[in-house]
Amino acid sequence: MASLRTLDARARPIAEAFLRALAEAGVKALVTSARRDPAKQAELYADYLAGRSRFPAAPPGKSTHGVGMAFDVKLEPPVYDEAGAVWEQAGFTWGGRFRPTDPIHFDFRPFKG
Repeated sequence: MASLRTLDARARPIAEAFLRALAEAGVKALVTSARRDPAKQAELYADYLAGRSRFPAAPPGKSTHGVGMAFDVKLEPPVYDEAGAVWEQAGFTWGGRFRPTDPIHFDFRPFKG
């Protein structure tokens, strides 16, 4: 699976603290994606456009994953709304508000670090 180690150095400690807080609340978080290269982003975007993915993907060059400022997680139990609310209270952007919705996506817009 993916690692937070690929995130921007300013973002990584914030993401790690967030995942620790989830773990302390009894939520298992599996990082499924962090920084992506353009080829991987193009693959995910093509899969989304073709209906092979239930999660949206931005075109290459338009995703915060490309600059290491976003990560995706699988949560168990699936408490995405609650986790998203905590993330937003910290001042960041949660994909659960996107249209189409992307509840697994947590990014650092607007980052002020």
